[in-house]
Formats: sequence, C-alpha cells, structure tokens
Amino acid sequence: MTNFYFHNDPSELPAYSENCHPVQIYNTHQYDKTKYSIASRALLDTVRDLGVHIDADAIDLITIATAVTAADTFEQRETAADAWSREMHLYIPVKDKHKWSLLADRLRYILNFLTGDQWQFTFFETSMAIPKPKSSSKAEAKRDTLKELNSVCLFSGGLDSAVGAIDILNGHSDYKPLLVSHAYRGDGVKQENIKSLLKSRFGELSYSISPGLKEDLKGKTDTSMRGRSFNFLAMAVLGIAALRNANDDSKISTIIVPENGYISINPPLTRRRIGSHSTRTTHPFFLNRLESFLNDAGFHVKFMNPYQFKTKGEMLAECKDQVAIAKAVPLSVSCSHWHREHIQCGRCVPCLIRRSSVHHAKLTEDADYESRNLKVVHKEREKRDDLQAVQTAIIRLKKTGDYRSWLRQSGSLPSDIDIRRKLESTIRRGLKEVEAFLKAENV
Repeated sequence: MTNFYFHNDPSELPAYSENCHPVQIYNTHQYDKTKYSIASRALLDTVRDLGVHIDADAIDLITIATAVTAADTFEQRETAADAWSREMHLYIPVKDKHKWSLLADRLRYILNFLTGDQWQFTFFETSMAIPKPKSSSKAEAKRDTLKELNSVCLFSGGLDSAVGAIDILNGHSDYKPLLVSHAYRGDGVKQENIKSLLKSRFGELSYSISPGLKEDLKGKTDTSMRGRSFNFLAMAVLGIAALRNANDDSKISTIIVPENGYISINPPLTRRRIGSHSTRTTHPFFLNRLESFLNDAGFHVKFMNPYQFKTKGEMLAECKDQVAIAKAVPLSVSCSHWHREHIQCGRCVPCLIRRSSVHHAKLTEDADYESRNLKVVHKEREKRDDLQAVQTAIIRLKKTGDYRSWLRQSGSLPSDIDIRRKLESTIRRGLKEVEAFLKAENV
C-alpha cells in the first residue's frame, strides 16, 4: 500500500520513501520538485478568478478530488500485485474533518467501484485559509457571466458533450448552463473550437489540475485515469456553488452529464474486461451513489443524463442543430488513447462506437485516425484487441440474446423494470450500430 500525504504547506510533509509519497496539494507555497510531488498549481487561482465566494465545503470537496486525481495519476497499475488493483491510503487536509471522516467509508466504496482500486482516507484539519475571490476587473467580469445561469453542464470536448451543449444552447432549452471543462494538454483548443459553434450565451469554468511528480520520478505515471469523472463532477458541484452565490439562489442544483447510454453502461465485451477494466465514469450506479453521497454532505445536487436511453448514433442524428454538429464532429475527441499520442487511434472501443455513430447519422466528415483502415487493423495482432472483442460480443449476443445478464456485469442497475428494459434496448441498438459500420467497412 502507498500512503499519500497531502498538505498545502510543504514543511508539514513527511520525507519521500518507498511507501510514503508526500504531495503539496496547492501552490500556496513555493514548490520544491526535488523533495515532493504537487497535485495542482493553478486550481485555486481558477476558483478565485470566478469572482464569487465559494463555501468551505465546496473547497473541501475539490481538495479531496484533487488528491484522488493526483494519487490516481502517480500510482502505476503495473506496481499492483495483480497489475491492476492498487492499494492507496490518502491523508487529506480539510476544513470539516468530522463530516468527511463520517463519510470516508462511503467515498471509499464509490471510488472502489469507479476505479477498481482499494482506497482508504484519513482526514485532518487544514491550516489553509478559504481562498477569497479576486477583486480585479477580470474577476468581476467573470462573476457577471455567472448571473442568470441556472445549471452546470459537463463539457469535455468529446462528441457527446458537443451534442449536449448544442442541444441545450441551440435548442431553446430552459437550462442556461455553466460549461465545466477540464483542459488536459491539447484539449483546450478543441474545446474552444467547439464552443465557437454555440450560438447562445453560456458561462464557462475551464480548469486544469495537471499533477506533477517529484523530479526523480518523472515518467512514472498511470494513463488509465479511471477516477477522472469524480474530479469532473466535483468541479461541477463547485460550479453549482458559484452559481448559487452569484445569483443568490440556493435552488440551483442540476448538473447535466451528456453521455450516450451505451458508453454510460459500457458492458464488458469479454470476461477479462469485467469490472473496472471497462470504464464506469458515468455508470448509473456510480452517479446515483455519488449523488446520494454529495447530498448527505450537504450539497443538494441532481445529476441528469438526458441521453441515458440514446445511442451515440441517435444523439448525432437527432441533434437539434445538424449544421453545428456536422462541424463539431471533426473537432471533437472520443479516443481512450488520445492523451498518449494526441491523435485518435480509430480502433479502441470508444473510437469504434464513435465511428459507428457517424456512419449511422450519415455525416460525411470525421476526425483523423491513426488506424482508419480496420481491415489492416484486423491483421495486426498488437492493435486488433478491441476490434476482435467487439466482434466476439456481436456474435455471442446474436446466439444467446442475453443482453440482460450482460448489462449486469457492468454494475448494479436501477431496480425499476421499465428502466432496465430501456437500458437493454439502448445497448442492443448501440451494438447494432457498430455491426452495421463494420459491415460497411468489410471487416
């Protein structure tokens, strides 16, 4: 087990050792990269730039999420006993030690499901003051952009979030959202290009955490990022807190999570992908448990996925502004390997579903792919794993038709029979979209 000790004041951190990883959580003090790692350099400045007061509880939440993101990045899966499930104990400074300690076991359970790791948490009282909003003209202008907004919408730069933003902002929705986005290296430009297609007014909170390893550990990071949605949603909760204070309206609560129903459930294509080997970033079980956890922590938010029963192809075909979405397709990113090479591979499961959805919607332009020709991919052993897994699932389900038990392998589903049937139908239609695309590609 690795013990991660977080503190904003590096003088309070223990020395680094094999099982002890000290991390400066924020940039409130000078950073010495030779002695410890850092979780985030710019996040507190981003929060202060909003120009509104943010409650201590919301700062605690993003501190916890920042610590989780750092540990998730720093601890390599290959070091785990089974090369997957890591054991990590996080010591995190917060304002309300008592509350978070009472909730620690529930947080551990939620993150265990999300990432497939074994998490432990110990909370202690922070010495850091709650960051005050800046009083600059820039911060005041930012605060003004929050006024009259009534919701938060996640905006990743992916194709689903592009459809979500276009539908809400160009489709005369009652929601006036704050778009919350995380700018990984290379993502920011793509997000801005898609935002340029949005015709209605919106606010935005674009943040970057970008954890940094101590100097002699450079290059030893994990790329799976299984816990990234916890961080994303924590920042969305902070966005809700900002909107409430900017508008003096405690009833603002909706966080829109635009994700197609197939990827939301993401049933494992093969036995070895069961569990967190298939990502669970927006799985209904995770979102429901996290919403309950957050509400018990006093945040009172509501997650809403308007596309839970839509395939990705249906999202594209039914988008309210076909001109805008046609332009957004080549600008967006869906690939699970994007952050490694900064080009979409074209052959991973998200890429295959994306390409199938573009084919289904009869759109003519798509992004560039490293592996555009799937017939060639099929012949290359080191690249064909996901493609063969999809083909195997299609064949197996044609023979058995047992979609219900297949869905259950991804995680617990809602008890409502009607909802389960809708989810089953969505998965069936989504897989048929992929089958139709592969046939068109002669694979």
